[in-house]
Amino acid sequence: MQSMHLPVSLFNTLTRGMEPVRPGEDGQVRIYNCGPTVYNFVHIGNLRTFLFQDLLRRTLVASGHPVRFCMNLTDVEDKIIRDSQKDLPESATNVERHGAMKALTERFTALFLEDLDALRILRPDVMPKATDHIPHMIALIQKLEAKGLAYAREGSVYCRIAGLPQYGCLAHLDREGMRAGTSVDSDEYERDTVNDFVLWKAAKAGEPTWESPWGPGRPGWHIECSAMGIEHLGERVEIHTGGVDLIFPHHENEIAQSEGALGHPWVASWVHGEFLMVEGEKMSKSLGNFFTLRDLHEKGVDPIAFRFAIQSNHYRKLYNFSFEGLKGAENALKRIRAFRRRMEGEGEAGGGAWKEALQPLPRIEEARHTFWKAMGDDLNTPEALAALFTLITDLNAQDDRIALSREERDAALAFLDETNAIFAAWPTEVGSADGEVEALLAARKAAKAAKDWAEADRIRDQIKALGIVIEDRKDGTTVWHRG
Repeated sequence: MQSMHLPVSLFNTLTRGMEPVRPGEDGQVRIYNCGPTVYNFVHIGNLRTFLFQDLLRRTLVASGHPVRFCMNLTDVEDKIIRDSQKDLPESATNVERHGAMKALTERFTALFLEDLDALRILRPDVMPKATDHIPHMIALIQKLEAKGLAYAREGSVYCRIAGLPQYGCLAHLDREGMRAGTSVDSDEYERDTVNDFVLWKAAKAGEPTWESPWGPGRPGWHIECSAMGIEHLGERVEIHTGGVDLIFPHHENEIAQSEGALGHPWVASWVHGEFLMVEGEKMSKSLGNFFTLRDLHEKGVDPIAFRFAIQSNHYRKLYNFSFEGLKGAENALKRIRAFRRRMEGEGEAGGGAWKEALQPLPRIEEARHTFWKAMGDDLNTPEALAALFTLITDLNAQDDRIALSREERDAALAFLDETNAIFAAWPTEVGSADGEVEALLAARKAAKAAKDWAEADRIRDQIKALGIVIEDRKDGTTVWHRG
């Protein structure tokens, strides 16, 4: 598509209002995205967040904004240590404990990347691992300590909330009406108490450790993202994303420690995606409604249909996942893909006048304007897709009666390419290079010529089993695409 410079506005959790995306001084939009804790398969609720972030990134790039996208990998954390160390003897060395942790996290990192690729989620520009940034975390904690915003106690270090008057600004906490808590070592906790949260955890038996100025230990979860974000994106970041579950305490604590150390605002806009429900209930293993992408694949779900189902709904609206809803997404995709194939063809001979005829080129421009205006309005995908489907209805009706010209078809295809740059669900798929498919099509053609209809049907079923959809055209040719 042609290069555009379109305005994009997003809802900022920090200010509770819509704000335009403003690039940094160098013209770049830096995005930090909290990535997965790699101790197990990510579930479809996690994937909804990553699909929202992919939508945001693609929209900004398509709108003419250079983007630097950083997604971290949390590879040291309470659950990782629990799962990686459980089979080790008490006498295991620190080297052995680190090795067990690395084996677990590398396995699930590889599986996570497979999920990203299956969903056509663009790989990050940089994907830092927490364990590669321990020195950066220690240096950040020392900055806070030097400013009186952190204190050591029994080998652990805590962030002093009392020295941070802005604490609670993201989650909009009522600090006056809340109980003042003591220091807390847990990474996750409820928001009814304002706690001094842990930055560095003193060594415990059975855990891998690193050396530090406060003795052996390991980082707390919150300090990891601040250290990696500042290291890879700098001291001023345009957008920080994540799921709404991370607003408190994780993102609140990121603001506290980052801005406490830097002495100025760190992130301009905090953008959060809503939860995913399953059949109207919160996803949980006990309810039997907990799914990974592999679970969906085993049920015959196309990952791209899942991608489209998620992205068809607004990222800030609670999404109720259902298999019935997936069928609707599959049917919608079939409609768009069929329209693309129709536009790739030459059309039938014109049928003459039609009282409701329209001018296809201006109609395409109208749809383009509506689509991009909606995407620039807080990623309003329902409205953007409505513009696309209305155009498909209009052009199909026109083409039924007055065949579109090659120029008009190419203009429609160009718009489909623009929209596919965002949704990655209807690429050009008409093929001619796959030798196996072409050989089967040739064999089917020969069987039909010999009037061996049973053999032709058998080959057709063989082609279908490969996931190939074939279309016999009136001029005697056959085209195919991957279903």
